[in-house]
Parts: sequence; C-alpha cells; structure tokens
Amino acid sequence: MYDVTVVGAGPAGCRAAELISKNGYDVLILEEHSNVGKPVQCTGLVSKKIGRLPKELIVNKIKKARFLSKNAFFEIKSKHPVFVINREKFDKYRAANAKKSGAKFKLSTRFIDFKNYQSKLFVGADGPNSTVAKLAGIKLPNNLLFAVQVRAKYVFDPHTVELWFGSDIAPGLFAWVVPENEEIARVGLMSEKNPNQYLEKFLKMRFEKINIFDRLGDIIRFGLIKSSVSDRVLLVGDAACQVKPFSAGGIIYGQIGAKHAADACVKSLESNDFSKEFLLDNYDKEWKKELEGPIKKGILFKKIFSKIGDKPYSFRLIKNFGIDKLSNFFDMDFLGKN
Repeated sequence: MYDVTVVGAGPAGCRAAELISKNGYDVLILEEHSNVGKPVQCTGLVSKKIGRLPKELIVNKIKKARFLSKNAFFEIKSKHPVFVINREKFDKYRAANAKKSGAKFKLSTRFIDFKNYQSKLFVGADGPNSTVAKLAGIKLPNNLLFAVQVRAKYVFDPHTVELWFGSDIAPGLFAWVVPENEEIARVGLMSEKNPNQYLEKFLKMRFEKINIFDRLGDIIRFGLIKSSVSDRVLLVGDAACQVKPFSAGGIIYGQIGAKHAADACVKSLESNDFSKEFLLDNYDKEWKKELEGPIKKGILFKKIFSKIGDKPYSFRLIKNFGIDKLSNFFDMDFLGKN
C-alpha cells in the first residue's frame, strides 16, 4: 500500500512526489517510458520563477522577445533573464530530487487502472490526454493545439527570441525561433491543424538555407478545467491544463500546481479524508486562486494576437505606442506587472 501513486514522471509529477515524500509518506511514481526526460516535449523557455537551477541545465539566457507579423515587429526587453534550459536534464533533475526524498520509481510501466495499485491517493501527471482523468471521470477542456519543433543550424542573435504571428504562419498561435547559441536554435510552431505543413512553409520563409535535426512533436491542451479532482484523485501539470494559453508553456504553472497538489495530499493523508469535496477545497480551489486569473488572461491575449497577427499595421501601432518602455514591468508568466 502506497500513500500516493503519481502517474507520470515529468517535472510536475516529480516535484509533487518530492514534496510529499519529504513529509514522510510513501510515494510511487509510474512512468510509461524507459527513460525520464525522453521523448523531449517542450521548448524549455522559462523565467526566473523556475527557481535556482544547476548551471549545467541552463543552455542560454534570453534578453528580449521580438514579436513579428510579416514585415512589422515590436520588441519587449526582459528586466530579468529568461532561460533556455536542457529539458531532458531538467526532467532528470526533478526525478533525482524525488528519488532522494524517498519516492520509488517504476519505469516502462503504463497506467491501466486504479485497481492495479493499492494507493490512498492518485496524482495524475500524465499529460494532455490523461488516462487518470478519463478513468476518474474528470472532463478536460476541448481546446487543442499541435506543436512541432526542430533544432536548426544557422546564424542567430543568441539573446533574442522570435515569435511570428499570422494565420498563414501558425493558425491559432505562433511560430518561434529560440536560440541556444549563435549557431543553433529551437525552431517550431503551434497551430490548430497541420503543424508539419506549416513548419516547412515557415522554414522556407524565414531562412534561405538551413540544416535541421532533432524533430519532435506534441499536443497541448489549454483552458480552465472545471474540476481537477475526483475521489482519491488529483490532476497536475498538463493533465490539469496548468498551461499558459498564450504561449502553451507549462513548466512554471506545473511547478506551482505541484506545490499545491503536494500540500493537499499531505493534508488529505493527515486527515484521512480522500473525498472529492476535501480535494476540491484543499487543492482545486487553492491552485486556481493563483492560476485562474492568468489562465483567463492568457486566453484573452491568445484571441487578441490571433486576430491582429494578420494585420502588420497593428504591430507597428504597438511599437509606436512605446511597448518597450513598459516591458521592464511585464510578467511573461502571469501577463501583468512584474
């Protein structure tokens, strides 16, 4: 009998497991893949809110973002460095911390049913198509985006991220160029349909001649989930749609969700109350106090930029209004004041 079984060894699941284990509880982490951190499913662009990381996890530091629509653009400079991290190493780092705290791992193990495991609580950290959510009867938002990314060799400004908007570039969101250094960048896009087709078109538009490698793809589910809990079950990270709708980034929100999930699990175990009502009050309502506003704001920003992405003059207007003067106070995670 385990106190908590965490399904999924990504950063959110491992962080929750680490914090629960530190309180003296027995935690099992199930991971369907044979290696933590593979396949890589994220660009790995994070703010200072990620906390202190080992230097070997940081690939590059970004100073500004350039927003582009055809031949128009504006730039936002960051008051604090934005980090490009090695996502595989970051996942392994979180897993190692969970293991040090006492969590047990079962790799190459696909979660099939709750009855296969004796556990007081289950934490579903199993991504946007969560099996845990399905089996627990938790309804997920229907909003989906499809992502594809490659690493590319070219000449890049190592301190500038590019975000390209337009329905002919990436319908539904945007394309990106995230440099690792002067020679290598992560280039990709998220769209509502045909991501591979749009990426090929974007590569031809943006670069004269480019060498690409390390292709990866993923699905992103976004929106505010109605409830992230059921009896004995909590969802966290991508499974709970703890994702920024404007950029589809999930690392920071997932780490915030993991902290609330761990707190709720500990309270649940201490109280011997594993009911949906208890978990609603102690988890669902708590993480939403912190993330519901930013998620709703992110949905609004996504709608706005989807509309103005085809209107380059809008980008010129934003630039002329002096957006760069406000950028030092802008929070990339919560879309408000720093």
